[in-house]
Amino acid sequence: MSISRRNFLRSCAGGGGALLAVGAQPWAFDPLQVDNPLGEYPNRDWEKVYLDQYQYDDSFTWICAPNDTHMCRLRAFTRNGVILRSEQNYDHDRYGDLYGNQATKAWNPRGCPKGYTMQRRVYGPYRLKGPVLRQGWKNWVDDGCPSLSDNPELRTKYKFDDRGGDSYVRVSWDQVSKYIAEGLHAIAGTYSGPAGAKRLLKDGYEPRMVDMVEGAGTRVFKFGSNLPIHGLVGKFGIYRFANLLALLDHHVRGVPADQARGGRDWSEYTWRGDQAPGQPFVHGLQASDMDFNDMRFSKLVIQVGKNLIENKMPESHWLNECMERGAKLVDIAPEYNGPSSKSNYWIGVRPGLSDLAVLLSVTKIMLDNDWYKPDFCRQFTDFPLLVRTDSLERLRPQDVQADYQLRDISAGPSYKVQGLTDEQRQKIGDFCVWDSDANRVAFLSRDDVGEHMQINAALAGTFLVQLTDGKQVEVMPVLEMYRQHLKDYDEQTVSEMSGAPAELIQRLARDIWETTQAGHPVSIHTGEGINHYFHATLHNRASYLPVMLTGNIGQHGAGSHTWAGNYKGALFQAAPWAGPGVGSYIHEDPFAPVLDENIRITHDHMRHTTDGEEPSYWACGEKTQTVELPNGQTRCFTGKTHMPTPTK
Repeated sequence: MSISRRNFLRSCAGGGGALLAVGAQPWAFDPLQVDNPLGEYPNRDWEKVYLDQYQYDDSFTWICAPNDTHMCRLRAFTRNGVILRSEQNYDHDRYGDLYGNQATKAWNPRGCPKGYTMQRRVYGPYRLKGPVLRQGWKNWVDDGCPSLSDNPELRTKYKFDDRGGDSYVRVSWDQVSKYIAEGLHAIAGTYSGPAGAKRLLKDGYEPRMVDMVEGAGTRVFKFGSNLPIHGLVGKFGIYRFANLLALLDHHVRGVPADQARGGRDWSEYTWRGDQAPGQPFVHGLQASDMDFNDMRFSKLVIQVGKNLIENKMPESHWLNECMERGAKLVDIAPEYNGPSSKSNYWIGVRPGLSDLAVLLSVTKIMLDNDWYKPDFCRQFTDFPLLVRTDSLERLRPQDVQADYQLRDISAGPSYKVQGLTDEQRQKIGDFCVWDSDANRVAFLSRDDVGEHMQINAALAGTFLVQLTDGKQVEVMPVLEMYRQHLKDYDEQTVSEMSGAPAELIQRLARDIWETTQAGHPVSIHTGEGINHYFHATLHNRASYLPVMLTGNIGQHGAGSHTWAGNYKGALFQAAPWAGPGVGSYIHEDPFAPVLDENIRITHDHMRHTTDGEEPSYWACGEKTQTVELPNGQTRCFTGKTHMPTPTK
């Protein structure tokens, strides 16, 4: 029997009306008497579903490392060999080092949604489970790697100018290794020798950049690894590979082993990495950072372009503890972000140079009000060092005393602790300050710091000094130079420049000083985003000025810090007592590898065939910093040590 949809609905409506006409039945609403809902319940099957989801038959611990600064130890729970979930392991208080230092339970809780959902990415449909090649690039290799410089139209044929519009093809590990080897060999051969230089010039590269290739096509290869300290073999390994390319150069050009060149290593700082490029200008060694638990000691935490709430999720509880302990939080950022909502006040600024201007204005206010610690500035900073105003170079003892000999500091910490060499000692030299008590120039070595700095050095004023040639020059301490430089950075002017309210700039300067005067530490934390700015060097240095003036360095909860993480690479740096460090792996001589595991590796076993390069040149169209002068001439500000090579 067939029935239409209309008739079916009509019959249903009639049946429903008949049911309503009967009225409500008592059995339909028979109440249940439950004295204790927790003790008995008519149906608890839903609990079985819940418990089944969390049942497991095994577990293991693992380290979640999305960034160098986290490294959270988590525990994964498995059933039938499949990860169901991960959660923190609650054992951070057992962490320790070779020296007996122990962590505390304060490190808990530890972890964030990135780690807790790792299994979704591991088992997800978008995870790459084998090598793939871009179809156009594969076709280029299959066709014999024809020169793209000789035939520019091939860039379109093989989609070198439309990589995003290309497709990918799955290949085996053996196949991808073969393709990579063929590509490297072809590119090195294409751009080696005079013919290679001619091709690079034809492509529009500056002659000074082509000269840096030095005839070796391997020097147009660029290598870099984000966060390499995650794995000395897996990530630092790419720098080892760059060094090994000297073998390819030896094969392609036929040059002797001692003339073979490798690739170029891209820097971990600034544009591509997260490091703070200005911090080595201040203290000489990579990035400055505190251990996260040290933040609990801070009584004034200033975040500049830094989001410790949303971007450092495992560590955000340290900020909570700061608030619990009565600390004041300040946030400087263009947007009202997570940290802003938790701060005592937010200083909104325009993106760009604004936060730099705010820091300089804060420094000016502190100097104008004498809100600084003179003794700390004399003992631990370069503020008292004298600079010649005629050349803007440091005044050297040899400028004043012709027969001056460098002081012997071979028994001091520079040599014994920091590993200073005689060559470095000659290059660094000694320094000059103005002795306010004797009213004359006094000489210092780099070891005259802290309690060893006994001179009452001037921090303000200008002085006349007679040089060995009889000429008189004006000199001033570095801190006086800052006073002169910062005259234009009053809070009203900076407010117009940055958009930051003038009263908040004044308030921040006062808070830094009053917190310091109360005997409490102040810390400034700058973000990785700022480290990518083209003015990052200036910004990083400016963030140090307030903490240098107030002595907020070298104590718990104080300092100027960034959170890039690669500073941990310092743990693997060379030392006289430890050997070449990670360099023994990266820069092992490609032509004379050490195969005897009992041999102690020294610098004699190493050979640098690579040079470092700043990738921001590549980011700016592969151009040097060359400008046109008002007189019509041009000047290149990129020196030989920073000169990039063409990228192929």
